[in-house]
Amino acid sequence: MTSDWNLQLLSFPGVYAVPIQKNPLFTELFFIPLARRLGGPPGVLVDQVQLGAFSVAWESYDFIVYIIQFPRGFGAKTQYFILHDGPEDPARSLLLRVGIWADQLHDEIWVFNQGFWSKDRGLWEEVQKADWKDVILKQEFKETLQKDVFGFFASQDIYQELAIPWKRGLIMYGPPCNGKTISIKAIMKTCSARGFTPLYVKSFQSWMGEEGSMAAVFGKARQVSPCVIILEDLDSLINDRNRSFFLNQLDGLEGNDGLLVIGTTNHFDRLDPGLSTRPSRFDRKFLFDDPDRDERALYAKYWQNKLKSNKTIAFPDTLVDEVADMTDRFSFAYLKESLYVY
Repeated sequence: MTSDWNLQLLSFPGVYAVPIQKNPLFTELFFIPLARRLGGPPGVLVDQVQLGAFSVAWESYDFIVYIIQFPRGFGAKTQYFILHDGPEDPARSLLLRVGIWADQLHDEIWVFNQGFWSKDRGLWEEVQKADWKDVILKQEFKETLQKDVFGFFASQDIYQELAIPWKRGLIMYGPPCNGKTISIKAIMKTCSARGFTPLYVKSFQSWMGEEGSMAAVFGKARQVSPCVIILEDLDSLINDRNRSFFLNQLDGLEGNDGLLVIGTTNHFDRLDPGLSTRPSRFDRKFLFDDPDRDERALYAKYWQNKLKSNKTIAFPDTLVDEVADMTDRFSFAYLKESLYVY
């Protein structure tokens, strides 16, 4: 028997399960709203088993599975009882396969929030929309960023030859709305496609405390390494209470081989020097400043190209220069709004 929430037998591909008719089946209904942009129904009803017995087939084996859910503490516990006529090895093999499948990503991204890891399909879909061609930065800056990120994963042998830990930290900083988020999305997409797991941390605040959350985050990262940990708004995530523990996780006694930690902040001045200046923690810093005249022209040309097929909009080259000249100290977000006004 098992109550491990990772071992949800009925949702495992390859398992065929039907309720046993002579046993009562009780389910609880939940309404799941769906995004209107998908063009389908506004929502669906989902059945969650509260009490039931199922005849289960997997590969060449047959099982009887009893499921019961009951209140426990502030939540509920689901208990599985798995019966097989013969040795228990087939049942253990089934549970092992279910656990391995549950720990793998299937067009999803691992997200840590409120003390738990969950697999987010919506975030994965948003990340897939990102492309390096949509990151409007000077080519030299973009190539340096890409080299530092993807060159790290390609340099394991060099780190080992030099007898130094294979880990790196990067900080993206600067005023808001200047390309940090789209760059993070492009990095996550490319890393995932190359087999390096992206881990996205929303918050360290949770029921087990910030230190417990940090231990869970780095524990997961060590399990799936090589990987990239994304810490947006680093100045908000790390504070006086948790800084010491975070730094210990970052470069303490435990091995962090294969970990690339990327932090972003709009307020670099608020970061503790232990984060922003000490070597071996965040070695590389990339300033995403308000775009200069050349970058504003690049951004205007980017939108000129995107709107080329729209016959109702005139976007001549002279307008590119005019926008670039008139938008000094504009962020990319403000520049986008100005283009709409034009």
